[in-house]
Amino acid sequence: MKKIGLAILAVVFVTVLMVDSSRAVMSGDSGMGNTGNTGNTGSMGGSGNTGNTGSMGGSGGNGMPSGNGGTMGTIMMPTAQEMFQYGMITDPIAGTDVSTTMPIGVGSVAMGGNMLTIHTAIGPFSNPMDMYFALYAPSVSPDILLLHQNGTLEATSNGLSPWMSGVMSVDQVPFGNIPTSMLTKGTYTLYLMATPSGTNMSTYYMWTTQFVIQ
Repeated sequence: MKKIGLAILAVVFVTVLMVDSSRAVMSGDSGMGNTGNTGNTGSMGGSGNTGNTGSMGGSGGNGMPSGNGGTMGTIMMPTAQEMFQYGMITDPIAGTDVSTTMPIGVGSVAMGGNMLTIHTAIGPFSNPMDMYFALYAPSVSPDILLLHQNGTLEATSNGLSPWMSGVMSVDQVPFGNIPTSMLTKGTYTLYLMATPSGTNMSTYYMWTTQFVIQ
């Protein structure tokens, strides 16, 4: 995944948030494909055709409730727009160093297995955070798909809302176990963004990883 592709996702997030009812049309040789086209929601499984609502299965879950932070062993609030990418791993690797933390695991797919288990784990943070989880799979949908609190995946061009709000940490398997035979072949890129709760995303941490279904 090229860094410019990650930057485009960040721009899409901020554009959709700050320009009400606007469409962020972004194209070019980004390594991610065209991202701004409006559309309905997509699904990770099946043929890749978009539909009215898309879900990978399972539910979005809830994070740990917010509370007082700032003690040792916590992740400090972001002071800039920081982005990190890493190769696929079976289970998330937690830590307080955001540059080495790998908060998204994909299960046995990372080892050539036939089961996808997306596991997100991050925190605790020093202050409450809003968490955004997104997926880009051009074989499924031309849009970047954002996970909502009800477990559906919807295009970022349709609007933006956090997966979890005001949480101190996350440890969730939002889609359960998905056999790879149920997934459309192609490259899937996953994103997790953490931004201070209730802010305009002027500062954030964003991590990305990807896997391939052949």
